[in-house]
Amino acid sequence: MKINIVIPASWNELSDSQFKELAKLSYSGKTGNYFDLQCFKILLNIRWYQFSRRMHVKFVLSQISIKTLKKTFDFVYKANDRTIFPKISNGYFPPLDKITNLTAEEFSVADDLHIKWRTTQDKEYLIYLAAVLYSKKKQPREPFDKNNLPDKIKHFKKLPIAVLLCIELAYFGCKNHLVKRFPKAFPKGTKKVSNSKYGFGKVILQMAGGKFGNHEQTKSTNIYTFLEEFTENLNSAKNG
Repeated sequence: MKINIVIPASWNELSDSQFKELAKLSYSGKTGNYFDLQCFKILLNIRWYQFSRRMHVKFVLSQISIKTLKKTFDFVYKANDRTIFPKISNGYFPPLDKITNLTAEEFSVADDLHIKWRTTQDKEYLIYLAAVLYSKKKQPREPFDKNNLPDKIKHFKKLPIAVLLCIELAYFGCKNHLVKRFPKAFPKGTKKVSNSKYGFGKVILQMAGGKFGNHEQTKSTNIYTFLEEFTENLNSAKNG
């Protein structure tokens, strides 16, 4: 019997529904063959009523071990490079792919919340993270003011936990992209930028008064533009 099985080959190829299921599975604490098998089923995207496809999968699993099959979706086990955010139904829009339209301040606040979630697993941080990343206006985004977050989060409190987990995973994938693109701004091993007492906000404060203007102007600078200049400053300091 010849069976063709097509599954996503990267995090960004996952549909929103697959992403949600995989996010739940990733945070379920399940490991080993159970995790691998459930992951495979999610990637196949088979509905309960698709009996023929389900039988085909049973046949495949009877012929090929899950240990061998998992090699076809090994991206799940590598560094998270998801950069596309899920759409939500509360009237707010996600940031652009790779967070290319976020400001330095938005990234700073989001990164602090991301780290706090990873440390505490407190759902409240996920809600705040979603409120930072999603905007009432699609493009350009509405001006960011972190003082408005306590009122803004009421629009995100009812989001399902699976959606919140997807948002956090997408943010983490975007951060991984930034780390790869600007390695000197995120030195390996030191965790200097992410885990210092004041987080990335301290870097913004240090950059204020320079090329981008005062503190308010600097923190409103696009995160990519900011990191490019920050990297240049690091290079100049090293060579100077």
